[in-house]
Amino acid sequence: MKLRAFQRDRSASIGVLFAMFLVVAVGLSALAIDVGSLYLERRTAQGAADLAAMAAAANIDRAEDAARATLRANGFGGVSALAVVKGRYVVDPAVEHGRRFQAGAQPHNAVRLDVAFPGQLYFAKSFVAAPEIAVSAMGAADAQAMFSIGSRLAAVRGGLANALLGAFLGGNINLSVMDYNALVSANVSLLDFLSGLSTEVGLTAGTYDQLLNANATVGQVVRAAARAAQRSGNTQAVQALTTLAAQTPASASVPLRSILDLGSLSNAAIGQPNAGLAADVNVMSLVTAAATAANGQRQVSVNLGAAVPGLLSLTLDLAIGERAQKSGWVAVGQVGATLRTAQMRLRLVAEVGGSGLLAGIRVRLPVYIELASAEARLDTLTCGAGQQGNAVVAARPSAVKAWIGEINPAGMSSFSTSPPVSFATLAHAILLNISAKAYVEMGNVQSTPLSFSSSDVAGHVVKTAEVRDYLTSITSHLLQSADIQVSLIGLGSIAALKGALLSLLTPVTSLLDPVLGSILDLVGVHLGEVDVQVHGIRCGNAVLAG
Repeated sequence: MKLRAFQRDRSASIGVLFAMFLVVAVGLSALAIDVGSLYLERRTAQGAADLAAMAAAANIDRAEDAARATLRANGFGGVSALAVVKGRYVVDPAVEHGRRFQAGAQPHNAVRLDVAFPGQLYFAKSFVAAPEIAVSAMGAADAQAMFSIGSRLAAVRGGLANALLGAFLGGNINLSVMDYNALVSANVSLLDFLSGLSTEVGLTAGTYDQLLNANATVGQVVRAAARAAQRSGNTQAVQALTTLAAQTPASASVPLRSILDLGSLSNAAIGQPNAGLAADVNVMSLVTAAATAANGQRQVSVNLGAAVPGLLSLTLDLAIGERAQKSGWVAVGQVGATLRTAQMRLRLVAEVGGSGLLAGIRVRLPVYIELASAEARLDTLTCGAGQQGNAVVAARPSAVKAWIGEINPAGMSSFSTSPPVSFATLAHAILLNISAKAYVEMGNVQSTPLSFSSSDVAGHVVKTAEVRDYLTSITSHLLQSADIQVSLIGLGSIAALKGALLSLLTPVTSLLDPVLGSILDLVGVHLGEVDVQVHGIRCGNAVLAG
């Protein structure tokens, strides 16, 4: 009877159900706390991994030590696994996001970090093993430098510079030595120059990448440099540039990418302040780079007449090859950025009046020179206290080949093959013929490291890597080693004629060497040398990537 009454009694049933569900609720709450705790741990670990990745990228040579120290400082010293993968990260919108990091690619500028550690359980640890939490992060170094190649800051002869610039631009250039010295000594901000250039070409919105793709004339480049010089207060440079702009033919256009490589900064908006573009560049080097790039044929012939005292005449043929792809005159980039000069071919023919046994005979000396591409690569970039930076540029001078001999000038611009060099007639008369041929070569296989401190950058210091065993007078060496052939009928001894020829031409070599140096100064290339200047170093902190 009592049992039946108990079965029919419905009082306190809610309490029984509550007690049953309370057990389930407490279990679910405990699980939620554990899951929430694991999620919070993972977020905290991700933050620590991000910091560790940036620290590793900022200290690429000791990346793992830097990563472990950062993790330990943020409470994650007891990781169960840590993988540090060095590689190269390229910021390029054209590359799929997941493929911008290349593991192991040199030179390293980024680090991918994979971290694993056991999670912490509070309620479920008695019957469930603690799960492993794994996070990944990627950091990339943001330090950059601006550097240029082949930009020797030396005075040039006004007449020779006018003749060469006029030949490259297809016009009549008439600047004074004072004008050239003003250009040589002037430096302008690259950012100011690019801002002036955007105004000149009518592209004031967009990116610098679009600006470098725009059509520009040498006149616009020169006027943009004048705008930049005006902002810096250099009135002498402004006057020289204004004169040059008025004399520059309107048809002389320049492919801007052939002289400027802004790297990742090409994606920056035009006109926006950017520390990476604040460095100074030399005005004379900028002008000559634009002039040589504007000459589509890249070959000029110049008759210098009797401009060099001591010579009856001097003619010049100059051919400039294409620069290697992705190489300009100035570059902004990280470690691994490379610049190359163009290949070059040069032919000088000097004539002098004979004397002694050669009296009354015009004696000529044809010299032909080939220069291979020189190279400069940003090798290391370190940032110290106060964001002061130091850079090392590995420079390899161009190999030089030189001849006394005769070539066909029409074949100079075909850089795929070398024109044949034959015996050249040095002197000719009715009963006399003197011909000669000579060859010499010099070059470096290994690069030379050039170190630039922050004071070198501020002082616009140009450093030079030279070919070892450099020939101080290449034309003189050629003459002394020449194979000279003499054909005559009844006029003295051959030995005496050879001696007279050498006595006559040896002084000519001392006249040709400075001319040769001035020509190469103007186009930014030098015999057996490569000049490098670091214009600015931006020491930014490492940033997250990927």
